[in-house]
Amino acid sequence: MRGFFGVICLLCLPLILWSQAPQAYGHLGSAIEIELPLFEVIFHDPRLQEKTSLFERYKEAVENSFTLGYRLDEEIEKIGSEEEKFRREYLGSLRALQDKRDALKAIYFSRVSDAIRQDKADYLLFLIEKGERFLVSNSKLKNEVLLYSKGLKGIAGNPTLKAFQQEKELDEYSYAITQKMQEEYKAYQEVLAKAEAAKLRKLLVSQKKGGVIVYAQENGGDIDFYVENLFEMHVSSTLFIKNIQGYETESVLPYRLVLDARQKVKALTLKNIDKKKHVGHFTSHISWSKGSIDSQPDMDFIYALPFHETQRVSQGFNGNTSHKGNAKYAVDFAMDIGTPVYAARGGKVVELVQEHDQHGMSLNMRDYANYIIIEHSDKTLGRYFHLKKQSVKVKLGDVVKRGELLALSGDTGRTSGPHLHFVVTKAETFRDGYRSMSVPIKFLCTDGIIDNPMNGKSYCSALK
Repeated sequence: MRGFFGVICLLCLPLILWSQAPQAYGHLGSAIEIELPLFEVIFHDPRLQEKTSLFERYKEAVENSFTLGYRLDEEIEKIGSEEEKFRREYLGSLRALQDKRDALKAIYFSRVSDAIRQDKADYLLFLIEKGERFLVSNSKLKNEVLLYSKGLKGIAGNPTLKAFQQEKELDEYSYAITQKMQEEYKAYQEVLAKAEAAKLRKLLVSQKKGGVIVYAQENGGDIDFYVENLFEMHVSSTLFIKNIQGYETESVLPYRLVLDARQKVKALTLKNIDKKKHVGHFTSHISWSKGSIDSQPDMDFIYALPFHETQRVSQGFNGNTSHKGNAKYAVDFAMDIGTPVYAARGGKVVELVQEHDQHGMSLNMRDYANYIIIEHSDKTLGRYFHLKKQSVKVKLGDVVKRGELLALSGDTGRTSGPHLHFVVTKAETFRDGYRSMSVPIKFLCTDGIIDNPMNGKSYCSALK
């Protein structure tokens, strides 16, 4: 159906990718990673063992490519001087994998055809169940499979084949609609956009995850774009609309806007140049970052140390490992697991995660950190990371005071040991969009004001 109804589809980038692939070019690396275990099952089956070595060479090429990708991730994280070099090498290696991927898929497709021709229903069922992802992309072969499977007991009722058949029938029905009644086609697109937006919003809310969703609605031939912020904090966003045909807009593109917490706005409209003609075409995506680009950090504010008594700094500003680039004003305090963590500055609790208990140094461990984010009066964000699982003492939307108990320190996410990572950020422009940038802060301790926490030095909190 996507081939017919993709013009005004729901467009969103709020979901977290739970992939082991490198973060850079995730749309390429993640696809390769998803396919790899499918290829492995298919090509290690006894009926395809003569092709196993071909798969093993491809697997080695993938591992080498991902090694470059992880190096690129590190360079991006610290804004490394070699980022552009690794970007070219990694992207080139991913493109070089294409021929090997196509060769494996071609072998898979030929075995599916052979199974149909030789009437090997059991092997065909194995190939369908293990290689569904590949078969989806070959509509001609998929139709041959459906034709062969009709009337065969034990295979026709297979859930994957049922889904293929339902999709085919729906596509045929949808195509008939688009050919016969253009107005019904437009109306269907509008319903689809609304339904998908509602579905996504329900998913994010039920999972208690923030996000920014964008969707388009047809309005008398014109296209209205709506942007909704599901976070409890300000968000800076950029809406990109390109390859526009048949429409025009008075808005400056890309379209930039700052959204308040839980705000939904009509961002812009694409005007249909000639409403007597068919619907035009465009492509679009959104980039966003937590925090307001309009934030004016209060550089005179004195933060409390986020603990009682005395704790040691394990990594200060512009540290030797991870506190570089946009994170150069972060500070790590070496705290034992279970140490109480207090608010360094008052504000609103705008995001919290506390369900994880994993930790390690691989890049994918960044997705498993427990944390609290507090938005301050100057729209900066105070971030408290690596908290203990299920230890948060505040709720989303709470307004807390400086010195109020927030949670217990832990060892979750990308860590080399228990500690509290604390940083204050604001949104800033970066390339075509935005990113979070740390801001310099000062702490109050029993010895006075600290404006540069030193590695290895212990500081005594003035909080009691």
